[in-house]
Amino acid sequence: MSVHDDDLVSVERALASHPEFSDAATITVKAREFYRFAVDLLCERSAAVDRLAAGIRDRDGEIPVAVTEDPLVRVVLDEAVSRLEQGFLDESAWAEVVTMLRLVDEALQTHGGTAAPTGAGISAGRGVRVAPGREAWLCGTAQGTTAALDRTFLTTFERDFLRGVPGDLLEPTAEHARRLDEGFAALNALLPELGASVGAHYVGVGVVDVRTEGETFLAGNVGRIPAVVFFSPNRMAGPWRLAETALHEGLHLKLFDIQRSASIFTAPERLADGPKVKVPWLKWASMVAPNEWALDRALGAFHVYAHLVLFRAALHTRLTPELQERFGAPETSDPPSLYRFCTERAHYLGEEILARGGDELTSHGREFVSWLLAAADAVKEPADV
Repeated sequence: MSVHDDDLVSVERALASHPEFSDAATITVKAREFYRFAVDLLCERSAAVDRLAAGIRDRDGEIPVAVTEDPLVRVVLDEAVSRLEQGFLDESAWAEVVTMLRLVDEALQTHGGTAAPTGAGISAGRGVRVAPGREAWLCGTAQGTTAALDRTFLTTFERDFLRGVPGDLLEPTAEHARRLDEGFAALNALLPELGASVGAHYVGVGVVDVRTEGETFLAGNVGRIPAVVFFSPNRMAGPWRLAETALHEGLHLKLFDIQRSASIFTAPERLADGPKVKVPWLKWASMVAPNEWALDRALGAFHVYAHLVLFRAALHTRLTPELQERFGAPETSDPPSLYRFCTERAHYLGEEILARGGDELTSHGREFVSWLLAAADAVKEPADV
């Protein structure tokens, strides 16, 4: 191991183990506890919710992890708690909670008490190994299914992920599954601590064909289906291409979970009308790609770029002959790849967020941004790979 790689080990450990900003074990437990608390809170206010939740609880009286990680459950609970915080929870919202818990109970009865309620049906038991000891379910199209959770997932995908853009959720083939496994394996071989930390935030993975006009869709996730990432076959064409994209998208999932238990912005609901960060590498603006970002969008990009600084250095330092024999060499030209631009963009975005954040950032938020900047600074600049 070189002196330079000693430095990378230190940075990687920091980016994977900070108790508030990066440690997956702590962050995911806090997120699960939030949703358990949400169920308990709703049980206190509704006999129907209490009765249904009792049928879902395990022997210790807890809501199982598979339920607290379920994306459809999380969205319904998020909305219910948000309405309670605003002082009201109308009849339709209570009906959504009751319906979701009933469907979850039915799914657990069908697939087993420890199965992922949505995942068990939509994946037909297929999975992707996203990290050692961690498997995400692999979405299928559930053709011909009458299961309500499956249909709800597919409807949510059409409405909230595609949002009118032509596209399809693909039925995954054995080759898709192999390429996904290989790409995540490449990430975990290159960055074992960071790969495991990011993989912990994956609940589901899907393969999509999205036909956007004038640009190539790569991968994405959406708040209405939290912890599930949809990859295009384009990003699955090579292990290192997928490794970068899996890291990128997994970092968005991680940031969502971080913000579930820690306040980074003082008033997130007002950010759309707040300060903007100019994006100099986007020369033209469109509805899809504005060249001025609200602080939360800038933070999401900065969080990814700060980690890609480490990814880029690791490709330069840790790409042993054994790894190249197993996964091949990174492509010399992959236009959608972002790691080649990460250092400059990470510093620019981090400094702009701190400069423009003002009262929009909490003290915790400023500490988070400063910590990420310090981590990016600690990586010595390698020659390009």
